[in-house]
Amino acid sequence: MSKPKEYSWMTKDKLMLYTFIALLIIDAISTFIFGITLIIVTASAVLVAVAIDLLLSKVAVDSPLNIPSAAVFGMIVALSYSLGTPIDLTSSISPSMSVPLVYIYPALISLVGMVLFKKLQGLKGRKYVNPAAAAKLLVLVFFIGTVAFLPLDHLMAMPTLTVPLYYDNPSSATNPIPFGVALQTCYGNKTIFDASGNVVASVTQFDVLWTMLVQKFHGWAGGASSIAVIAVGLALFALCRRYIKWRITAVYLVTVALFALGLNFVYGGDPILRMVFHLFVGSSIFLAFFMATDPATSPLTYAGQAVFGVGLGLLTVIFQVYMNFMGGSILALVLMNLTSPFLDRVGKLKPRTEKITPKLPKAKQFTAVKVTDCIRCGACMRSCCLHLSPILVKQAFDKEDFEACKKLQANLCEGCGHCSFVCPARIDLKGTMLRTKSALRTMQ
Repeated sequence: MSKPKEYSWMTKDKLMLYTFIALLIIDAISTFIFGITLIIVTASAVLVAVAIDLLLSKVAVDSPLNIPSAAVFGMIVALSYSLGTPIDLTSSISPSMSVPLVYIYPALISLVGMVLFKKLQGLKGRKYVNPAAAAKLLVLVFFIGTVAFLPLDHLMAMPTLTVPLYYDNPSSATNPIPFGVALQTCYGNKTIFDASGNVVASVTQFDVLWTMLVQKFHGWAGGASSIAVIAVGLALFALCRRYIKWRITAVYLVTVALFALGLNFVYGGDPILRMVFHLFVGSSIFLAFFMATDPATSPLTYAGQAVFGVGLGLLTVIFQVYMNFMGGSILALVLMNLTSPFLDRVGKLKPRTEKITPKLPKAKQFTAVKVTDCIRCGACMRSCCLHLSPILVKQAFDKEDFEACKKLQANLCEGCGHCSFVCPARIDLKGTMLRTKSALRTMQ
């Protein structure tokens, strides 16, 4: 029997399990709104993802089995898919919300995402774009005018955002339908128009706040209840705070709120209405908590995460305001993902010679250790007594790039082992650091 070893209580599988449970809670709450449709969409997306993971683990030697990660991916695909029946002047329904396409598209997105953006992309050593976001863009971009991002329903029923926004009246030649009425038309469950297309009901601030915060009947399934996403997301962040990049969410939401308020000074209207829309449209709030924080495709450093959040927030609002792209956050996320390799260099801790032991997470003894690929949580960098970057040293050492190892000052490592202790992937970072140090000494 192997001797028990002490590590941080968190493992990659445990992190995936907690994330899956959080997503499952949101899915269950959203099911009260979307009914059996969401159950079938979720089942199809998750089962396809898990099946692909199982299949590839059998036929490809470089594709390890990772069912928890595949299940989380499938849940995100399902919850980032638009469901519901928006009411508008034409009474049209997007094909993506009609049987059987409402079940086929999520399964197809799950298939494409698993093969192209999780497995094949992972062979390059890191994932450059969020798999669920990239797969959705790739699959639905060919149907941009009918299914996905700029459907006819939005262009006809949703007013432009480059004018003053009001809950009810006044309307204008540019926006014949007041913005609050448009929101209730698209996301609410309230009859606003008569058979002739005339507005027959007033809309109050309470109506809009209830719809945007508590329950939407159209849009991303995961964002049907903003309150539920926030509550579940914060609970997950509190439980796994060292391993989840919650700073991205915080900076993103603050950026969106401030930018929305700034636009209100330019265009006028009700500032709360504009801010509430940009913050709590279903795609924005769900993405903020469960997609933007994907460790594999976001920056390692705190400063890089802050820049990432600011960029994501600015692009999201720009796409929504100037492109009428209500799900603009998904395109913004993929674009910002591509900046992560550069943002990894922003705010990197400067190595020091004075040894200061940081506060470490709770320890637990393990008799069996499962080693997985790095999830890019960055915990090893912030646990180092000397502010070194163990995972970056490992990547350079594996490529035999000893010049990079020198610049990262791997020779300063004293072998405290904190990096290996906190690593949820159980990578032997301590051993790599000491081997690198020895190699650098030999080269002198």
